[in-house]
Amino acid sequence: MTLIDTHTHLNFPQFHADLEATIDRAWQHDLATIINIGTDLTTSQESVNLSSRYSRIYAAVGLHPHDADNWESQIDGLRQLARQPKVVAIGEIGLDYYRNLSAHDQQLAAFQAQLELAIKLEKPVVIHCRDAYTELIAVLEADYIPHLNGRLPGVIHSFSAGPAYAQRFLKMGFYLGINNLVTYPTNASLQEAVKIIPLERIVLETDCPFLPPWSLKGQRCEPVHVVDVARKIADLKAVSVRSVEDASTHNAITIFRLPDHAQE
Repeated sequence: MTLIDTHTHLNFPQFHADLEATIDRAWQHDLATIINIGTDLTTSQESVNLSSRYSRIYAAVGLHPHDADNWESQIDGLRQLARQPKVVAIGEIGLDYYRNLSAHDQQLAAFQAQLELAIKLEKPVVIHCRDAYTELIAVLEADYIPHLNGRLPGVIHSFSAGPAYAQRFLKMGFYLGINNLVTYPTNASLQEAVKIIPLERIVLETDCPFLPPWSLKGQRCEPVHVVDVARKIADLKAVSVRSVEDASTHNAITIFRLPDHAQE
């Protein structure tokens, strides 16, 4: 079984010069599947386009909280994209009260509208959260979890909080997306959280071109660096790298309902 990077932005400008080489490198380093994530209507369309060019790349479509001020003008287009056959999730969506690039009321409205879309289309969500955990959990518990009818809710992307929040999300049924933030020595609370998160609830991601491994800080991240995530998790949990790879790949296939070739 090989690796799956569940969160990339390969359509971003950082990859325009060498996209083909970057993707080839990923396949050569035993990645089986990549999920490319939209952040607004334009990048969501680009993600769908990318998935149409590569059999092993899938798409998620969504409006990031940074772009929430214009959500009403984008939601119809997003709804149409979400019905495309290789769209496996709605995301990334959520709340970001750290940068505050969109008004809080607009972030909440966009988040709730996209949760409703995910429920209607029976697709999992990929959730971004920064400095808004209390508000985000309240929305999920009131407006999302009760309407899933037993379906898997999705992934908390780039999880970076401590064990207490990990337990809250696990209780709701979410999987936690771990990326190379876990390799940074300053992220002790995240490392402690990873120790208590069951392997059966972890998926691997890079968020490339952002968040390279600590050893490559300042450089561009790419899908091959998902291997560094697996190695660090294995070290923290005192298990084999293979066990992390196998579990996380199985989890991604389950959540996103990926076809059989995703594990070849």
